[in-house]
Amino acid sequence: MEPHKYQRREFLEKLMKGGMLMLVAPTLKSCTDEGLYSSFEVIDDKCIGCGACFDVCYYNAILLPQRSKYSILPEKCTSCCLCENACKVKAIDITSIDFFITPEKCTQCGKCLPVCKPQAIVLPSSAVKYSITSACVGCGKCIDACTQQGNAIRYTIQNYSVINSRCQGCVADCSSVCPSGAIKKVNNKASIDTNLCTRCGKCYAKCRHNAIIKARVAIDQTKCIKCGKCFQVCMYNGINREGNPSNVRPFIDLKKCIRCGNCFSVCPDEAIYFVSPPEYVEPVLDQAICVSCGVCTALCPSEAIEVDLHKALIDQKRCLKCSKCDDVCPHDAIIKG
Repeated sequence: MEPHKYQRREFLEKLMKGGMLMLVAPTLKSCTDEGLYSSFEVIDDKCIGCGACFDVCYYNAILLPQRSKYSILPEKCTSCCLCENACKVKAIDITSIDFFITPEKCTQCGKCLPVCKPQAIVLPSSAVKYSITSACVGCGKCIDACTQQGNAIRYTIQNYSVINSRCQGCVADCSSVCPSGAIKKVNNKASIDTNLCTRCGKCYAKCRHNAIIKARVAIDQTKCIKCGKCFQVCMYNGINREGNPSNVRPFIDLKKCIRCGNCFSVCPDEAIYFVSPPEYVEPVLDQAICVSCGVCTALCPSEAIEVDLHKALIDQKRCLKCSKCDDVCPHDAIIKG
């Protein structure tokens, strides 16, 4: 057979086809498990079974028999509506309840303030700030009063003591004013028995040489509930009150309130109550609309949303490493292995 004679045009066409095949070959090989691209895997503790990856996989490589199912436990739900407001597909329907304060019962103890995260509670005492003055003798009566309230006051120096380098040995001066006999002369210096000391501050005021260190207390403003009990029990003008209670009666700002019910639970005077509308129905989560995104569970403050969790797996034999599942996963639950 006579050899085929290639024309220049035909030769170039053959050459280009062969070159393209050589370029594509590594790419085709990379689509196999032994190829250049890493396989994709699901991180089990991050996957919530939302199915986002399942929807974009053209190759049926995602194994998810059913999406995770969410439901609301009525006995735990406080009707705060946080989940309802966050649900983009409007799968949740909750009848909102409102909380109110009875001014006649409210003693303005302030226990409701720390538990109200959106700061929806307004008390006249909220405009007041308490602080420790230099007149404080560290007697500790304010600490005892605050323990049952916000527990915001603590000792920074718990006991009275003597600075020996300053003490001149005139023990009679300080010991004569001590009502509990806590000061004795030891090695020609004053010594304070902390078991007997009542922290009255009389020795501190009497000492002419500034040789006595008195006890000190401090108020943690982040814990102070503005109840004023410390101010009432202090006999030494050691606590300063800044600002005046407003004339506004205590109330709950319904625009800020998230209906969590925390204030209702902590009020010792039963001054907080809630009202349910006549058309109240139990909370509903429509499974037919829910897309299993999991946003509601993250927001629920009372753990009232129950999850029937299902997790995805990737069939490595079907996966072509296109990375679409990794791109759409909202929880970073898919990684390259």
